Amino acid sequence: MKRKMETSDHEQEEEEQDEQPTTSVDKVLDAGEKKKKITPGVIYLSRIPNKMNVTIIRSYFDQYGHTGRIYLQLSKNEGKGKRERGPKYTEGWVEFKSKREAKLIAKQLNNQQVGGRRRTPWYDDIWNIKYLSKFRWTHLHERFQYENEVRKKRLRQEVLQAKREANLYIENVEKGRKLRKLEKKMEAAPEGLNIREWNYDQQDPHEAAMRRKSKKKDQQQSTGLPENLLKAIFPS
Repeated sequence: MKRKMETSDHEQEEEEQDEQPTTSVDKVLDAGEKKKKITPGVIYLSRIPNKMNVTIIRSYFDQYGHTGRIYLQLSKNEGKGKRERGPKYTEGWVEFKSKREAKLIAKQLNNQQVGGRRRTPWYDDIWNIKYLSKFRWTHLHERFQYENEVRKKRLRQEVLQAKREANLYIENVEKGRKLRKLEKKMEAAPEGLNIREWNYDQQDPHEAAMRRKSKKKDQQQSTGLPENLLKAIFPS
């Protein structure tokens, strides 16, 4: 009886040892699944239907998934010409909780009618949606930062060009004022008064060099000394 009890106790211990690893592995797998990070996905809207804004876009796409951050690019012509009720947007980016969700929504809604209530201005519009693979929201910030730097640089160049043109205009005005003042003095001068005029004749470099050579030759002939001797006495 004792041997039977010992064997049964031993078998129970082995069964407990066999069960322990399986429970620990299950816990590790569950923990690994919990630790798995969900990466957000971003879709691109190449055009925004008329009268739509961030609030309407969010409520629309919340029907299909979990929306995160949304950015709509304001039209550059906004505020020019005829005023319209509400801002107008040209393009937009919508972030979703996961890449899988964003990819499925882009595939499902691309080239589809926006729909909604028939009286809405965007009812007959067509979505043009693209899923941006390997795109993060930080990339969007970097793009806008680069565009702002380019815009600032262009504005600085335009300001410098305007300053140069203004300075040139002021300089020409000052020259014209001095010229008119000189003309008035000449008109007011007596008839017998001779006004000295300066005339400058521009010389041809080739003719000037020829004159210098002939002058040097005349000097050598007047001294009667050979050229080699002159070079030895007066080295150049």
